[in-house]
Amino acid sequence: MIKMKKILFSIAAIAMALSTQAQLLWKVTGGDSKGDSYIFGTHHIAPVAILDSIQGFADALNSVSTVYGELEMAEMTSPAVQQVAMRHSMAPADSTLSKLLSAEQLDSVSAVLGKYTGGMLTAAALDPMKPVVVSTQLGVMQSMVAFPEFTGQQQLDQVIQERAQLAGKTVKGLETAEQQFAILMGGSLSRQAEQLMKDIRKEEKTIEDAKTLAAAYMSADLDAMERLFNDPETGMSPETAKALIYDRNDNWIAQLREILPADKVMIVVGAGHLVGEKGILSQLRNAGYEVTAVD
Repeated sequence: MIKMKKILFSIAAIAMALSTQAQLLWKVTGGDSKGDSYIFGTHHIAPVAILDSIQGFADALNSVSTVYGELEMAEMTSPAVQQVAMRHSMAPADSTLSKLLSAEQLDSVSAVLGKYTGGMLTAAALDPMKPVVVSTQLGVMQSMVAFPEFTGQQQLDQVIQERAQLAGKTVKGLETAEQQFAILMGGSLSRQAEQLMKDIRKEEKTIEDAKTLAAAYMSADLDAMERLFNDPETGMSPETAKALIYDRNDNWIAQLREILPADKVMIVVGAGHLVGEKGILSQLRNAGYEVTAVD
């Protein structure tokens, strides 16, 4: 197990080197674009301080008219969106965790959740929730270990949108909350339960993978991130990748084909959506745009 002190030192050193690397920030020009637009890849649990280390980010933000995130983050705290989140998160009465998992499995879930919360969070407390909600919560806690500087009060995507609004930019979402929760929380509950137990069984490896991903992100190494995403042991199943990444990429590209000729924009989405042949960078190039790293 890598010591936390070593992790903190490595992340700090990588962050200092970011001023000469900018593979997270890309410029989109040419084709039928109205002007220079930009794409920035985020890690939703990364420390906000990364923005101050990325050369050209502030200038890029100032130069555009509109910022598009996966969601319009300001809406996420509204009562209407909270109701949407609850509706998609809750399991039917006959498919709660205690109905889907054995007593031994529930104990294993509680043990892992307790490891990150000092025993305060248990499977029983999350019993009404879909298994994917538990998996998501576990993933967030593991990412927070990998990013010890993260604070829930300053989430990267949200801060970017707030800065854009303060600068007089329009902020929009590529998806609605209804669409995103349906994608993230949908699917067979039995398969969700199987995935949850897989996450529980490989918990120790997953936390190391989360640290590796954090280091790759902080060094703006998209190639390393792609290798992690495509690794059969650490990445998503083909079905999950299609639903969570590729189908959404296709939907966003269809929107961008209409947005880019009409406006100068910054697109701010998870870095996993940038990589690979099906990533939005490659798809934009294939559509005739010039996509180059900002350095």
